[in-house]
Amino acid sequence: MKKFVFISLSVLVILGIQFSCNTNEPKDDTPRRGAKTMYADESFQPLIKTASEVFMGTYPDSDLKMFYTSETEAMKALSEGTARTIFIGRDYTKEEKKYLRSLNITVTSDIIAHDAITFIVNLNNADTLLTQDQIRDLLTGKSTVWPGSQKPIEIVFDRVQSANFNYLLNWAGKDFGKQVHAAKNTEDLIEYIQKNPNTLGIISYNHISDLDDPNVKMRLKKFRVAGIKGNDNYYWRPNKANITEKKYPFWRPIWAINSGAPDGLNTGFVNFLNSRQGQLLLEKCELGPGKGTPREINFITE
Repeated sequence: MKKFVFISLSVLVILGIQFSCNTNEPKDDTPRRGAKTMYADESFQPLIKTASEVFMGTYPDSDLKMFYTSETEAMKALSEGTARTIFIGRDYTKEEKKYLRSLNITVTSDIIAHDAITFIVNLNNADTLLTQDQIRDLLTGKSTVWPGSQKPIEIVFDRVQSANFNYLLNWAGKDFGKQVHAAKNTEDLIEYIQKNPNTLGIISYNHISDLDDPNVKMRLKKFRVAGIKGNDNYYWRPNKANITEKKYPFWRPIWAINSGAPDGLNTGFVNFLNSRQGQLLLEKCELGPGKGTPREINFITE
């Protein structure tokens, strides 16, 4: 009996030592360490790609795998547990958040930047000024020709059920007309605009905002950006100032929807986007700021 007790105590001592060592090991999921999968609307790929690369460069123990898809698919990924952080063009409604809670998913919502829906036309198209009423009529099929030339118009979105698609569908107040279609992504849409002179394309300003990016410089040689009549009766094109001052009528926020642990990598990345360093990236991308004055975020060290 004494021998049995002695062995048992020895095992307990060994287990105690092992448990003590394990508790001192670094966590696999911290604001600066871990591997996470996140989804983003393809409209916001330039910003999210740049931000994630800067974040991983700053924190080498972090691994962010980004999937760029439609807004609808990103929301589906969060509800199914495929991703715990998504970047889309709107917040969840109260009813949607209630449904998520029924799935034991609680989300926090942050505006990380302000972008704009952008209307582009072929280089040879002289119809480069549109009113909001004209855009609504064209989207819903009430009008099927260009206001100036009276030529038949085709409207093409960057992607079906993208943030741009969903926003304008809600804004129009009714279903789109038969002349409205969607490309596979932004690059396919730009190529289509070049080949089809009577097409009105709809993309995110994020894809053409960073004028220091060689890819952006090349894109801007392939089409013209339409001016949209604002509520002040002036025609405006999207840029950082017009978005921030809300002169351009189709400005809109970029939302980070996060259901990750408060002390985990998902939240660490969202906090980074809202930090001074993250908001400085917006200046490079020429987008409007998120919630206003950048705030300092102090990460808890492991």
